[in-house]
Amino acid sequence: MTKISILPEFLINKIAAGEVIERPASVVRELLDNSIDAGAKNISVEVLYGGKKLIRVADDGVGMSREDASLCFERHATSKIKTEDDLFNISTLGFRGEALSSLTSVSKVTLITSTANSHTGTKIEIGLPTMPTGRQADKAGAGEKKEISDAPPLAGTIIEVRDLFYNTPARRKFFKSTSTELSHIIEVVMQKAISYPGISFSLKHNNNELINAVSAKDIRERFKQLYGEELFNEFLEINPIKQNISNGVKRERNGVKLYGFVSTGNFTRSTRSYQFVFVNRRPVKNPTVSHAVYSAYRDLIPKDRHPAFFLFLEIAPGKVDVNVHPAKREVRFETPSEIHKLVELAVQEALHPQQYKTAGDIPASMPAYEAAHTAENVSFGEQSVCETLESTFQSAGGLQTDFFSEKITPAVRRYFHIGESFVAESANNGLTIIDQHAAHERVLYEKFLRKTSIEAETLFLPIRTELSAREYNIVIKHSDFLKDLGLDVEDFGANNVIVRTMPKELCKADIKGLLIDIASGIIEEETTGIRGDTGKQGLLENIAARLACHKSVRGSEPLNNEELSQLAADLEKCEVPDKCPHGRPTRIFISLDDLNRMFKRK
Repeated sequence: MTKISILPEFLINKIAAGEVIERPASVVRELLDNSIDAGAKNISVEVLYGGKKLIRVADDGVGMSREDASLCFERHATSKIKTEDDLFNISTLGFRGEALSSLTSVSKVTLITSTANSHTGTKIEIGLPTMPTGRQADKAGAGEKKEISDAPPLAGTIIEVRDLFYNTPARRKFFKSTSTELSHIIEVVMQKAISYPGISFSLKHNNNELINAVSAKDIRERFKQLYGEELFNEFLEINPIKQNISNGVKRERNGVKLYGFVSTGNFTRSTRSYQFVFVNRRPVKNPTVSHAVYSAYRDLIPKDRHPAFFLFLEIAPGKVDVNVHPAKREVRFETPSEIHKLVELAVQEALHPQQYKTAGDIPASMPAYEAAHTAENVSFGEQSVCETLESTFQSAGGLQTDFFSEKITPAVRRYFHIGESFVAESANNGLTIIDQHAAHERVLYEKFLRKTSIEAETLFLPIRTELSAREYNIVIKHSDFLKDLGLDVEDFGANNVIVRTMPKELCKADIKGLLIDIASGIIEEETTGIRGDTGKQGLLENIAARLACHKSVRGSEPLNNEELSQLAADLEKCEVPDKCPHGRPTRIFISLDDLNRMFKRK
């Protein structure tokens, strides 16, 4: 008897479903892809209980005839490719013909569709029968067509997916909370909406409208629709119209066009949220593009902060492979080095436009960041150097001269700044070096963890701020949790919130950025699910770390002796004084014995 056998069709489809459909948001993504490929101008999405009970997508695309509607649920049935050559010239979002077939194996599906000129529509209802056994298993298909019937013509398609993974409890138990699954659905809809501004998108959850993005003239208008004018002003635009700029940098190279938005150096995030890459309007993850962006920001932002970006690459289909991931989340470029160069230089120019304009005779072949620094050095003349040195000696207040010529010891200071980030203190028969940012993070972190030491201040003028649909829903749902941390947030409608109280420690913090980071932290904590039943404590630790990072003093903010003394005293009272919430040291002690060994005196 052979050990190898051919898997039955129903099991093949369940395996495919495991690759293509991870959660309700995966279903939404696949159905939206089909609607966009069908030429829809208006697409509406309705979900119940985070998509676990119902996902309904309706569009006004070309629709299907009865024959095509019957075939579309068969495995690998597609209208997108015909030959092997088509596989390497894909211009559509969907092409493998796996999504609908996989859906019928793990959910109950209803399809209603008709073409523009049809007098009668088609309705197909599919539900999986009890798992067959024996010989029946070999003949079982992806699902059983329960009924094919006439329907009113609607010139488009409506598809409903109910009870996802109802027959696969092992997969269903991995669903997260309703709010978490909904947040992923919102993200999918927003990704499609910003990459296709000419299409109207709407999203309802439990009959409440969350997104209503009418057709926009371009991505600038769509960005403002989805994220608001306030957030839009934190970004710089990479405009595809202006093809050539100084030093030979182009936003279009070898037929590859780049456009989109990158955040200013002042707008950074504690996580990689708000980082989106679209290749031929398909949202993907690509390390080449991400690395290029970070290279452009390397001298602008701290290592523990992240830029935000929405980048769109248009490239000939034959020069990019979109068939390298089951869920189409990744792509592979034919010439990744060219893509890296294009992205890095374009982002550099957006961040430093003046440096490119004044670069003068710097060679065109020089990398953007070298050109910028060279131009800076050329314009820094001899007189400027002398003036700078002179002002430096004057700022010392004559202490060096007095000390050496008159042998008068200057007033002893307890703390001395070393560079921008570190402070040294002579104490306990040795030397303590403090990272003031990390130390302040630890102090604030433990205050937020204890909650009882938080002093909430009522704002004289409450602050209204607009969030994206995803963040708005997360923040409102967890408003009681935030109130315990001194942050009183109220719903103001239309994705707006009102902040009435703030923790005293967060006075003058960036409210919008703070709420965005909080929402990202909640999504991260609920999505990973690492902590299980202790999720509340895990969530508190996650958010406390983000709040502390938002207001802790930066290395470039010099503190006086009194402030440093208070920081050192507060740090000493912490339960874990030697590490910041991210695990970095807050202070390092070098004993006298260590110094003797370093100088070979021992």
